[in-house]
Amino acid sequence: MKPASSGSQVAIRRAASTTGLLFVLLLVAFTASNYSSLNTDRLVDAASSSRAKAAATCDVARGEWVPDQAEPYYTNATCPFIDSRQDCMRYGKPELGSILRWRWRPHGCDLPRFDPAAFLRLARHRSMAFVGDSVARNHMQSLMCLLSAAEHPQEIQPRDCVHCTRSYHYRAHNFTVTVFWAPFLVRWNLTRAGALQFMDPHNVYLDEADPEWARRVAGYDYVVLNGAKWFTRPAVLHERGRVLGCSGDCGDPGAARVPPHRAVRAAFRTALRELRDLPGLRGRVVVRTVAPPHYENGKWYDGGNCLRTRPVRSDETALPETEAAFHAAQVEEFRAAAAASAADPGRFVLMDVSDMMQMRGDGHPGQYGHWPHEKVGFGIDCVHWCLPGPIDAWSELLLHLLTN
Repeated sequence: MKPASSGSQVAIRRAASTTGLLFVLLLVAFTASNYSSLNTDRLVDAASSSRAKAAATCDVARGEWVPDQAEPYYTNATCPFIDSRQDCMRYGKPELGSILRWRWRPHGCDLPRFDPAAFLRLARHRSMAFVGDSVARNHMQSLMCLLSAAEHPQEIQPRDCVHCTRSYHYRAHNFTVTVFWAPFLVRWNLTRAGALQFMDPHNVYLDEADPEWARRVAGYDYVVLNGAKWFTRPAVLHERGRVLGCSGDCGDPGAARVPPHRAVRAAFRTALRELRDLPGLRGRVVVRTVAPPHYENGKWYDGGNCLRTRPVRSDETALPETEAAFHAAQVEEFRAAAAASAADPGRFVLMDVSDMMQMRGDGHPGQYGHWPHEKVGFGIDCVHWCLPGPIDAWSELLLHLLTN
């Protein structure tokens, strides 16, 4: 066999060198790729951990109202769902422009602005029930106004009434929203046939859920529950088939007196038990705490008013005694219901709006829910909220809670 020529030897050495270099380069690339992948995984894990930690430490119920120069989400010209009695734009509430230029900022985190498209994506093929009093209706109308930037619903079986159950359907997203008129959450009726709802006592059955919602809510995916203020009205309270006593002046001077917060606690216990045990209810229950009224120098029936034009800070106010007792009862009953449903975590969600709304005495219609010459039930309304107004932040909280 002839020895290789010097040219051939050089070619062989070059090929070997090239092969070795390629091997080294491949080894370096493989190592770098694995190192990069490892670090990317670590970065993703760290980011996820950071988000989880931020969500765990962010209490959306505690914070401040901060100035915000963004335009309101809607106006009374762009939303047709505003109850005229909360249309503060129409009736010329003073300094409304500055009242609307605030947003809720929780301590330690930021709450994103409401995204109607994101909410409707979440709600596609689903349904939401608001169960409670007229502030529940106020909240639902606020949500519909916020969603109107993306889609307008059609009312299902339209009804010309105020205190009644009403439903709306968003056809493009197959989303239904309903408000169930249940001011006490539990069964109730007037003590006298034909009596005026706002003047005469009610019979309130604290251990029986109101059939207005209890018989129909099983198919809903989300249930937003509220109720408290009607318990400040005169009522004859029933429990276990007997009269427990009276809340307020029920016309019987010999009846036992029951503090309103005691009745609120019993009503929430009954409603939450019904929702926990209701066959077929697959949805999530959001318990909204009391939104305090802001009457000063009197009540709604004797000249009280709410004339503030800007929010106050958290260290400048606190819940009044009645609302603080309502809030404590609602939170404690929520915790009991959540503990009893530990096998289904997230079934009950707390939406605590009490402190944030205590700071917004400027956000009520006051006397600007009607023309001065008109006679309406709430001549001066410091209970409900202007639309648009601070109540729009509730849907920001709701979207945050349902997606986290």
